[in-house]
Amino acid sequence: MDSHREQPRRDADANRVDGAARSNIEVVIPAFNEEVNLPHALRSVVGWADKVWVIDSESTDRTRDIAKEMGAQVIIQPWLGYARQKNWALDNLPFQSDWVFILDSDEAISDELRKELLGVAGKPVASVPEAGYYVNRLTFFLGRPIRHCGYYPSYNLRFFKRGKARYEEREVHEHMMVDGTTARLRHDMTHEDRRGLEHLIAKHNRYSTLEARELRREQMTEEKKELPELERGIALRRFLKRRVLPKLPLSGVWRFMYMYVLRLGFLDGVAGLRFCLLLSTYDLFISLKLAEQRSLSGVSNGAPVPAPSSANKGGLAIPEGDVGPTSVAHRADTPKTVAAVASPPVLVPTTAPGQPAVPRTLPPGAEPCGPVPEVRRAAADRLAVELNPTQMPPGDFPPVGSVAVSILVPVKNEQRNIVECLRRCQWATELVVVDSQSTDTTIELSQAMGAEVYQFSYDRRTGWPKKKNWALEKVPWKNEWVMILDADEYMTPELAQEIRRVVEGKWKPEGKFAQAGCGDGYWVNRRFMFMGQWIKGCGYYPSWNVRLLKHRLGRYERIGALGDTGSGDNEVHEHIVLSTGSAGYLSNEFLHYAYPDLSAWIEKHNRYTTWEAHAMEAKDEGAVRAKFFGEPIERRRWIKRFGRKLPFRPTLRFFYSYIFQKGFLDGYPGIVMCRLLAWYEFMSIAKHREMQAHRGERARREAAMTSGRPT
Repeated sequence: MDSHREQPRRDADANRVDGAARSNIEVVIPAFNEEVNLPHALRSVVGWADKVWVIDSESTDRTRDIAKEMGAQVIIQPWLGYARQKNWALDNLPFQSDWVFILDSDEAISDELRKELLGVAGKPVASVPEAGYYVNRLTFFLGRPIRHCGYYPSYNLRFFKRGKARYEEREVHEHMMVDGTTARLRHDMTHEDRRGLEHLIAKHNRYSTLEARELRREQMTEEKKELPELERGIALRRFLKRRVLPKLPLSGVWRFMYMYVLRLGFLDGVAGLRFCLLLSTYDLFISLKLAEQRSLSGVSNGAPVPAPSSANKGGLAIPEGDVGPTSVAHRADTPKTVAAVASPPVLVPTTAPGQPAVPRTLPPGAEPCGPVPEVRRAAADRLAVELNPTQMPPGDFPPVGSVAVSILVPVKNEQRNIVECLRRCQWATELVVVDSQSTDTTIELSQAMGAEVYQFSYDRRTGWPKKKNWALEKVPWKNEWVMILDADEYMTPELAQEIRRVVEGKWKPEGKFAQAGCGDGYWVNRRFMFMGQWIKGCGYYPSWNVRLLKHRLGRYERIGALGDTGSGDNEVHEHIVLSTGSAGYLSNEFLHYAYPDLSAWIEKHNRYTTWEAHAMEAKDEGAVRAKFFGEPIERRRWIKRFGRKLPFRPTLRFFYSYIFQKGFLDGYPGIVMCRLLAWYEFMSIAKHREMQAHRGERARREAAMTSGRPT
């Protein structure tokens, strides 16, 4: 084991005299949902620091309990932002010691650094000329130290005299400004986030959004002033990031070459390669989001793009994955035909979340049969007046309530999309929304639009069933036919009329794709909208899914014996299999507005790559066969299984999507999509290897325990 990686608390009593001696140092640790990392940080400081302050941003896990159990002082402060949170602590904590150390929850102080800190703090404070000290940080990635890649040495100003330092007001990657001279300490602290790649990607997604906003703000205000006295390495990185990298083509490629070649990342082995690839994609995210910011500001005549309400929370003091959009795109009209490619309308509710549901009262002697829908909330009635749910959008939709089909929409926190999704389905005789304990106004809005809302509770222990299968099995459907839509998918008049003909028994296979099948279910094509346009290449069109079926005759497949894949409670890439034969193909399509911005794409595909890693572990075995000469979905699965065996998969995925699947025809959105798909491939591989490493580590520990050898 590397001597830097674990810092067990040793010789703590050596700094005490009769239990009363002081170190003259207090430690501040900002934290939010850090139950995995926090014990390692606390073990490195509790016992010798005069006081350890944990500033908790309303964690929902065991962070506060762990801090108290290990002897830290816990202060709850709602999240203000990275810099503001720490500045609040510096301004408001009742420090008694002359020296303060800022430690992140995923960092730890080594024994050598502890002794060096105590040596400085043990002198009369007036005799120490320096007001603050830069501390070197050794990063661990996938369990390995990163000693090159431009990440080591990595100096951060963390140790300073009380009242002599503050953080710059910056959204992300803020640095400390010190009133006085500074110096460097000789020994290291360690940095290792133990929460895995999915969390790391979610953090980089949020960081890159904040970084792009910060760069855009600086560009728009033509800010020239540099912060005073930044450490030379930090100042150089800030200059390159602000003045050079945004102007270079092939964003991300230069970062990789710099880290892996010029800064000798190849000397860190496989971990170094993966680390350089990961950080180069971070630069890619910043570049793409900065371009997105410019595009959006151009729409608004150069005015600054307002940050969403979630951005007011700053950063990670909200659950990972809950990334707010960088902007809200509005439109005044509604598409009349499937050819329309404008962004979907966005509803901003004027009503606060409604009251909790009241238990439904059953008639005397009656017993519940299956799930019971939520009781209609009072806010739904008020919203119904405001929304006028039966006002159909333009287009030749069937009349309201005229088609004997049920619409199933699985949701969680979908207030952005749910109204317009359901508005385009008012021609159906039943609307069913299956929710997963939403905390926004999704339930009230769904009820206002005439839907019955059922609650689904996912069992993570088994990972099965997921939401759509549960709904097909348990909901007491009024109709034989069910059409499944996600909340960010929008029905078109042409498809609605074709579904009406299917339900009424008048449908005939007419059109380019139409095929009859067994008559009990149908594949439906969809058009992906990305960066304001329909993506016709990149492998995103055609995109077939069985969505219309007789609910008793179809269920989503299960890939292998997968349990909880970490991808959420909804089916991701599983497909419906009919018990009566092959599904047919409808000729009309619906629209898919899944990605209001790049942050949303990355957040969703971060979860999907976790699913892909689990699917690789299960060798992609499911009810849908992998056949090159089979149906489109069978051919896609064969290509995926074949591609798993190829080297350089991310690079091959880019060229396959951009050239073979004609992503180049989609212009700039096409090349962005293909680069993101290459990143998707890379993260799927990395997460699968992370799973294998964890499995190998568990096997080694179990073998050592069985043999009696120490672990």
